[in-house]
Amino acid sequence: MFRFAVLLSLVLGVLTGGKLSRLGDIKLERFPWIAGAFVVKFGSVLLLQGKAEPSPGLCMGISLVTYLVLFYGLYPNLRLPGFVPMALGMFLNFMAIMANGGRMPVDPHGIGMSLLESQVRDLGSSLTHQVIPDGVRLRFLADIFGWRFLSKVPTTFSVGDILMAGGVLWFVLHTLHRGFPDTQKDARIS
Repeated sequence: MFRFAVLLSLVLGVLTGGKLSRLGDIKLERFPWIAGAFVVKFGSVLLLQGKAEPSPGLCMGISLVTYLVLFYGLYPNLRLPGFVPMALGMFLNFMAIMANGGRMPVDPHGIGMSLLESQVRDLGSSLTHQVIPDGVRLRFLADIFGWRFLSKVPTTFSVGDILMAGGVLWFVLHTLHRGFPDTQKDARIS
């Protein structure tokens, strides 16, 4: 979904007169912290997936560290276009994850689109996702929607993912058309 949001924003931006070169001006504050959050999440999955039981303690620990580092990195960037909906979406996902043992609950039949049997089987050993359990908390924030656009493999997404994708779309379109906000300020001062 995020790849689609980025691709859509780039195509729309260029078709409506935006300049791809402006993406080179992006300078996020605390970017190493934002990148670090993804390193923690994906590094944990690469190192531990299939080798460690996805216990609530392990999954909660990975999720808590990932999101705390991410929120710390995002905070000074909330003034940027699209970053508030992105952060809100991340926070909603964080709530669903923490309320359900550190893994995002996934409805394998989200909005009538069934995941492949192999995908459902993989959720059993995933450190980040799980099939929606009985007694799921905050179900409305879980990955309950289905998606299969430009892909043979169906996927699911949440309300938080929609907000994040919308924020990405807004940020990229704004940057393509108006430049990065700090660059705009610098141009006015000169």
